[in-house]
Amino acid sequence: MHSIYDNVAVSKSIAPQSDSGGSAVDGAVVDTLGYETAMIVFEAGAISGTPDATSIAVKLQEGDAADGSDMADAKDNTETVIGGTITAAGVLLARVEGLGLNRKRYLRVVETTTFTNGTTPAVSVHGNILLGRGLQKPANADVSNT
Repeated sequence: MHSIYDNVAVSKSIAPQSDSGGSAVDGAVVDTLGYETAMIVFEAGAISGTPDATSIAVKLQEGDAADGSDMADAKDNTETVIGGTITAAGVLLARVEGLGLNRKRYLRVVETTTFTNGTTPAVSVHGNILLGRGLQKPANADVSNT
């Protein structure tokens, strides 16, 4: 039996950064080859600059090209774009199924922050894609600190 450490690979898509809003942040492309399922873990930190409202739209994109040149919004089986919106500091989670079946090989997280008013508002953001049910285990064979 393998622990969670052996079964889940964490891939950084959006590196931790401060976002002052206004334009989309395209994450790094993640290769899902060898995995059957994935999950977006997106986190927004404290919001500064006292905006009246904050909206952080997070979505998953997929494509066949390793360089991300053909990325398009990834949809679930109801044709809804995978992701969601958060309006305050917190975590957004989204399930991604069908890797190796009906989902394209390369994924990335995209986030767009919008502020209403405020004095130079900003928010700390980052997004990871967790890959699971790997066809080859363990997923993290480098080092174990147990």
